[in-house]
Amino acid sequence: MSFYSSGDVVTKYVDPKSFLDGSRAVFHLDGHHLAYLPNMRLQNLGVFGQADGVYNKLVGAPSIIEQIVLYDGRTELERINKFGLYRAFQLHNMDNQHSRSYASQRNLHQLGFEMKQNTPGLLDFDLRPAGRFKTTTVRDTSSAGALDLREVLPMLNAVTHLPSDVFQNLRLEVTFNTAAAAQILEDTTHTITGQTLPVLAVDILDSKPIVDKMNRALGSRLAWLSVEHDQVFLPQMANNGGANDSLVKRENVHKLDGYKNKSVERLLQIKEEADIAKYLGGGNSALGFGRYMSNATQNESIQYRLNGRNVIPDTGIKSPMQQLGQMVDTYGECVAYPGSNQTDLDPGAIYIGESAADGKNKGGNLAYNGIYLGERIMDLQITFSNVGLQDNTVRRPSTDSLNLHYFAEVKKGLIIGNNGYNLVYL
Repeated sequence: MSFYSSGDVVTKYVDPKSFLDGSRAVFHLDGHHLAYLPNMRLQNLGVFGQADGVYNKLVGAPSIIEQIVLYDGRTELERINKFGLYRAFQLHNMDNQHSRSYASQRNLHQLGFEMKQNTPGLLDFDLRPAGRFKTTTVRDTSSAGALDLREVLPMLNAVTHLPSDVFQNLRLEVTFNTAAAAQILEDTTHTITGQTLPVLAVDILDSKPIVDKMNRALGSRLAWLSVEHDQVFLPQMANNGGANDSLVKRENVHKLDGYKNKSVERLLQIKEEADIAKYLGGGNSALGFGRYMSNATQNESIQYRLNGRNVIPDTGIKSPMQQLGQMVDTYGECVAYPGSNQTDLDPGAIYIGESAADGKNKGGNLAYNGIYLGERIMDLQITFSNVGLQDNTVRRPSTDSLNLHYFAEVKKGLIIGNNGYNLVYL
């Protein structure tokens, strides 16, 4: 965009109009006859209170966020719910080197591995300085991350700018949760005194002739794929991991009515323990990647029935390799390691992380299901099943109650007229 080099673009750092530590921040974008560019960034996301506290290794410092909503007055333009779960998938949905060397520096997560030269067979995240990924006792010096809002609010990718004469009362609301039990830090006994103060960085074009020209080029119709969330509960097996659960099939058939009469492109499933304390394994520190992972279950299968027909041939996706192949075909490159989407991992030859035990805990942490639908949804039925295991460990997803989260790309549009605009489903 040539106007970036014209000297007319100014970066403004916006403090929250209202801020409640650990709960909520509201940013107002005021002005007349100017344009807000879509590359908005939330900066200084993090907490302080613990010396050398390690952020959640899958999401990093932005794990303090629960929800982000962009409003214009009372009109909701775009939102992302269950931010931590969806952001964990986004950081998984890139190549290993990009996640390790680029995204990790912004998010302070630890996904993306290299082979350690002095320890044969060990895959580890080993970037320096290590202090960059840790908290301190003081707000001003604690490590903090950043978030490009275009990555989680797809509307911002569809517009060249947000003219203040059209969107007259822009407001960004961010909901936080910094409770220790939310597993923001790897050890839930670590002290969290408060948040680092979040800031919204936004580029502004304040030249009426240029803005008027951009407004004319904006067009009357814009379209994008919004990410909408739905959720289903999968009950615990009858014997809670006892011997009588072994090799017993658990099957759940459910409909997703949240997407009815909407055009959906890709659909993502994430499997979460209903009780997030189970990710601690009975201790104080998160096992593997903690609460934002997607759990693998034993002999898992999934079938999608869309508008009266099966999407996957036969009985659906039935093995971890089919699952991973379908994910890559649907969403593209993903960070993976041996056992990343399998229920058990033998760390004898290859292990991941700080030790063989840590590597075993990371087995089955990245077991996502994804499918391309590409149709208007009149009826969407999903059959999900797995086989139970006799298991006396605390986290046993093959028999535990699970939340099945779904994130769908839904076609939305903006129709701009002389008297304002309308948001519509396409």
